[in-house]
Amino acid sequence: MVALAQNWLATDPLSALANYTWVNNVTIGATYCRFAYDGDKHCLTHYQGLPFTAIAVQGEDPCTIRQLAKTLLAPGQSAYSLVPGPIRTSMHQAVIIEQERMEWQMLLAGDSVKIPHTDTRQLTNDDLSHMLALAATDEVLAFGPDTFARNPYFGAFCGQRLVAMGGIQSQIPGMCEIGSIITHPQFRRRGYARQVVGNLVDFIHNVGKTPFLCLFQTNTLALALYESLGFSVINELALLRWHLPD
Repeated sequence: MVALAQNWLATDPLSALANYTWVNNVTIGATYCRFAYDGDKHCLTHYQGLPFTAIAVQGEDPCTIRQLAKTLLAPGQSAYSLVPGPIRTSMHQAVIIEQERMEWQMLLAGDSVKIPHTDTRQLTNDDLSHMLALAATDEVLAFGPDTFARNPYFGAFCGQRLVAMGGIQSQIPGMCEIGSIITHPQFRRRGYARQVVGNLVDFIHNVGKTPFLCLFQTNTLALALYESLGFSVINELALLRWHLPD
C-alpha cells in the first residue's frame, strides 16, 4: 500500500490528495496507526493521534470495507472518515452513516498573496491551555494536545490574548495540510485568521512544501478568504460519522 501511495503522489497527485488521510497514514503518519489490510486492494487505517476515532479507507468493495473495519472498531463504536466520492458511495453501502458533511479541498499551487503577520508567532507548550480554551469555542474536531505536540501551530494575539490560531494538521510527502483555523467569536472579521493562514503558508513554503486545506462547504466566509489568498478548489470530500451494522 505504501507503493500505491507513492505512485499516486508521483503520477496523479490530485488523486492522492483526494484520499490524503489514508496517504498520510501509510507514509508519514504510519507510526501512529493500526492497519487492516486484505492483501490486495483494500486497506483501512486507524490513526490514534486524534481526540476521536479516525478511520481512513482505501478500496471500494462494501463487504471488504465492513470486514476490515471490524478488526479496528469495537461493537457500537463510532468513527469518522474523510473520503472522496467513490469511497463515499461504498461507505453508504458498507456501514451505518450517522452524519455526513460535505467539504471542499483546496490547494495553493502557486504563490500566495503576501499577508503581513506582525501579530502572530509560533505557539509553544506554554500556550497550550489557551489553545485548548480557544478550540472549545468552535467545532475544531482535529485539535488536541497530542496534535499540537507533533505539528507546528501559530497564533494571533490582541495584546497578550490569544484570539486566533491554526496549524499543520497533517502531512503527505511534499504537502502540508493547514487546519484547525479558529478565531474567538469576539474577534472575528478583524483579519486575525488571515494573518495566521499567511504565517502558515510562509512556513510551509519555507520548508519546500505545498499547502492545502479542507473546509465545510457551508463555510462560505472561509472559502472567500482562502480564494483571496490564492487557494483553488480541487476536490469534493465527505466527512462521515459512522458505525458498523449489528
